[in-house]
Amino acid sequence: MTEKTFFSPWLKDLKKYSNAWVQIDTILSENNIDFGFIPVANDIWARDFMPIQRHDGKFIIYCYQPNYLQNSQNKYITDCRGAFLSVISDDTIEPQNVIETNLVIDGGNVIKCIDKNGKQCVIMTTKVLYENPQLSQLETMSALSTIFDAEIILIPWDCEEPFGHSDGMVRALAPGKLLLNNYAEFAPKLDNVLKMALEPRFEIVQLQYGDKKRDKSWCHINYLELSDIILVPTASLASDKLALRQIESLTGKKCFPVSMASIVAEGGAMHCISWTLRG
Repeated sequence: MTEKTFFSPWLKDLKKYSNAWVQIDTILSENNIDFGFIPVANDIWARDFMPIQRHDGKFIIYCYQPNYLQNSQNKYITDCRGAFLSVISDDTIEPQNVIETNLVIDGGNVIKCIDKNGKQCVIMTTKVLYENPQLSQLETMSALSTIFDAEIILIPWDCEEPFGHSDGMVRALAPGKLLLNNYAEFAPKLDNVLKMALEPRFEIVQLQYGDKKRDKSWCHINYLELSDIILVPTASLASDKLALRQIESLTGKKCFPVSMASIVAEGGAMHCISWTLRG
């Protein structure tokens, strides 16, 4: 399998991100990881606007018009199709391998996984329903299931987090097994609802920080997982080392910390700023 990870050039060009980018560049280069840049990116959040690659390799191009980038913020909206074609030559992708939809979706609100029965699933927060008010819930769910060729599992939108992304809440560990953020330690009611939604289909493992948990400890689960290594966000938190050890143990992959407090302060982390093309 080939693999190439893309980033926004803003990461290397803006001074406020330079410390994080130097670390990322060094880790990827020293581990012979192929990477490149999305020249038309209008912000750093590549995951949110780049196409979603399905389990069968097909690409979903969607409408990226999130509510948090409206009015004065719409200059930061990147066109999903345009961004895709800026890194992929139009004549290298067969038309049957591209699926286009008018649904409003954020790439950061998509966690692909396989349940314990071997069924392809996609975990999204309920924010996707609010982003598509022209459709009923049934219509939205049906359309999502069709374009993803998977069962859609909705989890509650943690409204403390305005973006409504599932990639800061849960990640796939293996078929039938998920990693859940440490909600039991700071939001037990939400933790119970999440487990009710997920436990019938998955074994749940949860990050645990105990007295080392901090407000921004959520960032650790927003890691970038590649074939051989994982880049784990840190932010000068008491939970940094503990998170690194747990993720490394659970995934069996070498984990590299990336200190990115300035990016975490903006509400995202390592998974949010990256997009990986696999073929």
